[in-house]
Amino acid sequence: MSNPTPEQYTNPEVHEATSTLMTVIKFLRDIVVIFLIAFAIRSFLVTPFQIQGVSMDDSFSDHEYILVNTFGYLNFDTHFNEFLHSNPDPVSGTIAQLLKKIPIHVGDPKRGDVIVLKPHIDKTREYYIKRVIGLPGETVRIFDGKVFIKKVDAEDFVEINEPYLSLVNSGQTLVNDQRTEKIFEIPENSYWVMGDNRLNSSDSRNCFKNCNLPNSTHFLAREDILGKVAMSFGYFNIFDKKEGFPHFGSFKWEIKPRFFDTPSTAQYPELDSTISRT
Repeated sequence: MSNPTPEQYTNPEVHEATSTLMTVIKFLRDIVVIFLIAFAIRSFLVTPFQIQGVSMDDSFSDHEYILVNTFGYLNFDTHFNEFLHSNPDPVSGTIAQLLKKIPIHVGDPKRGDVIVLKPHIDKTREYYIKRVIGLPGETVRIFDGKVFIKKVDAEDFVEINEPYLSLVNSGQTLVNDQRTEKIFEIPENSYWVMGDNRLNSSDSRNCFKNCNLPNSTHFLAREDILGKVAMSFGYFNIFDKKEGFPHFGSFKWEIKPRFFDTPSTAQYPELDSTISRT
């Protein structure tokens, strides 16, 4: 703390003005710190979402609140390209430009992960929620409602077991509503993703909306993946469906929260035992 000047000893108004200025400076400093902390949490760690749609039934339901882990897939280069595009304000943009220069790559999506992505073709929806099925360099074969994967350097296709599909959706993985064979080779840095509600999902099979649209593709680019679903908080509605006003006394979960039991990934042991070429 600086010593008072001779003028401050003789003029109390100057001393009061100085104290007020220091208070304002400290307040602004605290605001900047809070902003930076909020920026870090929102950009690097977790992001909340509410599901709108039924493409992931029965694993995740319409209106369900979820928390997405964005840190696990963090890639500073692609992450900040997206952030700069959606946050043009100079303060956030300057911070993002500086952090973008840091060469950090935490991890990549794994098969079975339930992810939130930004669809490249559907401008009516800001985000999709889907499950990762095929990885970069692999080949996906869809035939007679079933899914087969040929891993990189593997000799044969292997049918994958998908226990997360409901009875209605089991054996109903179709392309263009047909059971004829379709084969897709996944490019590098791209993924094949599908919703668990195979009968009602816009995903890799139909280029996320319509394969006849310009720039449409069956594959999801790595840079369009936001993160992995980490937790479900369920859903409750305090508004009376008929009257339209709050009914706090009749609180009831419409979708129960699952927290750490959220089904955000799946295992495929049949693929782990495949024999690769030597």
